[in-house]
Amino acid sequence: MVIAIDGPAGTGKSTIANLIAQKLKLLYLNSGSFYRALTLALLEAGFDLSENKDEDAIADFCKKQKIEYVNSHLILNGVDVESRLHEDLVTAHTSQVSSVIAVRHLVNDLMHKITDSLSIVCEGRDMTTVVFPDAEHKFYLDASIDVQAKRRFDQGVSKLSLEEIKEAIKKRDESDKNKAEGALKIASDAVYIDTSDLTIEQVCAIILNNIHKKGFVMEEMEVEKDAAQTPKSSIQTQFEESLKTLGVLEDGQLVDGNVIQVTADSVFLDIGYKSEARLPVTEFADALPKVGDVVTVVLLKKNGRNGPEVSKSKADAKQIWKDIRKAFDEKAPVSGTVSKVVKGGYEVSLGGDIHAFLPISQADSQKVEKPESLIGLKSPFYIERLYSDNKANVVVNRRKYLEEQIDKNREKFFETVKIGDTVKGVVKSFTSFGAFIDLGGFDGLLHINDMSWGHVTRPKDFVKKGQEVELKVIRLEPEEKRINLSLKHFLEDPWVHFEEKYHVNDVVKGKVTKLTDFGAFIELEEGIEGLAHISEFSWTKKVNKPSDMVKVGDEIECMILGYDIQAGRVSLGLKQVTENPWDSIAEKYPVGTKIDGKVVKLTNAGAFVSIEDGIDGFLHVDDLSWTKKVKHPGSEISVGQDVKVVIIENDPENHHIRVGLKQLESNPWKQFAADYKPGSTFEGEITSITDFGLFVKAPSGIEGLVNKSNLSDDKEIPFEEAVKKYNVGDKINVYVVDINVDKEKAAFSVREYKKKQQRDEISRYMSSSSDDDDGAYTLGDFMKTKNNE
Repeated sequence: MVIAIDGPAGTGKSTIANLIAQKLKLLYLNSGSFYRALTLALLEAGFDLSENKDEDAIADFCKKQKIEYVNSHLILNGVDVESRLHEDLVTAHTSQVSSVIAVRHLVNDLMHKITDSLSIVCEGRDMTTVVFPDAEHKFYLDASIDVQAKRRFDQGVSKLSLEEIKEAIKKRDESDKNKAEGALKIASDAVYIDTSDLTIEQVCAIILNNIHKKGFVMEEMEVEKDAAQTPKSSIQTQFEESLKTLGVLEDGQLVDGNVIQVTADSVFLDIGYKSEARLPVTEFADALPKVGDVVTVVLLKKNGRNGPEVSKSKADAKQIWKDIRKAFDEKAPVSGTVSKVVKGGYEVSLGGDIHAFLPISQADSQKVEKPESLIGLKSPFYIERLYSDNKANVVVNRRKYLEEQIDKNREKFFETVKIGDTVKGVVKSFTSFGAFIDLGGFDGLLHINDMSWGHVTRPKDFVKKGQEVELKVIRLEPEEKRINLSLKHFLEDPWVHFEEKYHVNDVVKGKVTKLTDFGAFIELEEGIEGLAHISEFSWTKKVNKPSDMVKVGDEIECMILGYDIQAGRVSLGLKQVTENPWDSIAEKYPVGTKIDGKVVKLTNAGAFVSIEDGIDGFLHVDDLSWTKKVKHPGSEISVGQDVKVVIIENDPENHHIRVGLKQLESNPWKQFAADYKPGSTFEGEITSITDFGLFVKAPSGIEGLVNKSNLSDDKEIPFEEAVKKYNVGDKINVYVVDINVDKEKAAFSVREYKKKQQRDEISRYMSSSSDDDDGAYTLGDFMKTKNNE
């Protein structure tokens, strides 16, 4: 006998067929398992199962596979593969394999061989139309696409999402309906059953009733391969008994019991059986029921030693599981308690011995620093994922629930709170710029500048972590979700009365609160703070760092230089409370004043000489010596050396004093100019030779330049050739061409010296010739004489 069941996936075919087989003690045969097993073998062998597949090669391969069906398990080449038949990859390609006609014939032959010796209950997509068109009993099970997908998802064998499974079923059903052979169709003589809103037991009842009406006629029934024959009358009896039990109590089902008696240790229930059931009072965690109340229980065993054995806790667990399923479907939160820390998160008790996994990243709206701190916490959770209806394998998410509540609380805050309102919050954490205040899961900022009208260095000096505080709302930005809070706005702004107490040029006292590179902040009173710029520290000293003059906490006097009430700024000066020494410096050190000073600094251009504390005079390198050409002051003086100098320039307005060292002596240039007028000659010493001439020192120490054009009297001889006969230290006679006393420059000439010598010699000869008796002596005679020399 063959009972054939058709229909698409997710209609309950496998479960129903298996249950019918158990009730009638027949062999259950799933045709889809054959196709899935062959698909698994093809995938592992590396076959291409796309639409361009090689059907002949696939068919040849499948014919070589050894398939057995033992105890309702598919054995492929000696290996039990039942647990792998519903893998996503197998499911995705089974339709392509089952569309190969040669493979369908192979599977149909296998199933027919099994039915030659056994009576079966079989299910598949073409059981009633192709494989067993002559089956004694035919049924076509159907369901809506949503129900199909939901049932497959709840089996927990697929890693796809609910929507992905739905799309896969649609695609597969469409493919199965359009197959050239073995297409999914409803046989004309098959009983059509829509299982969408039916329980498994209800579907079984419909099938068994149809079989009973049609007549349960068969010669023999095989329980399994090699089982003993069973007489027809016995089979009929088994069927009738199975049918009868569908409407009566069965072990494992939920039943409602009426409370008929409550004692100190037990609650007795009437469950509609021949004897009452008893529950220990420990099963009631809350209050005990009263007589007449209805209690739902699970029937563990109808015929126990002391009557029916029932369990309320198991019934509660089933109900909880239903509630969990409903919450998951409706995306509603469920209540649970964090019970313990596990790897990667927590175990959460949902009641009824049902436990869920809570990843630590989803445990709170912020990072969990101490995992143990959440143990025992009761909270709502969202069901993030539900793996199976039959096993409580649940993943929950608390963070999502908390964030939703935070968003709701924040929206309500922005809707109801106005700027200027007073709110309460708890100090959550600190930053360098203030403190974050928890206002109910969302934060507001208490900026450091809003803690006090005065200077705030440390936020922790005003509020403590975990402290509940009252604050004023001073800024609201709903779009940016920004809330600014204030402590100082509970008090009056001290700037309101500033002009009543302070005026420009007032000398006031204050405390240094902060130092920066550019100055010092000085608090005049709480809430009023001014800045003394580093340039206002001293009249005379160049201050590099404010800390060289003051330190935080110092009480000092300063002068108010200016203020801006609107901006809350005050400009202060430290030097203004002392006399400016530059105001009297010209009278104190007039030009010509000789002073004793100390060299405090050297530069390439000269040296700074301390005149008095904070006031230096500049000694230029040209003012070190009348006669020396000093290239760097370090060759003549050194830092720390005591020197006597004379004031040669005093400019108080520009804070500039110039001093000289050489001016202590008379100017040798003046004496030189008096002794050596232009046209005079002298013997000097070569001090240096350059590309542009020779420097020659006069006996008085004055140096002048013999320009290269004034070195040789023969213009045909280049300077480079003429200068070769001269060396530093040689004595040389020169002619004074020019002297500039102011610029301390002198120009000498060797060429003009020689010319002067010639002129003087001519004059001598001319003078001596006028006394000779021989007559006149001419210039030509002189030149002839010179040539002969």
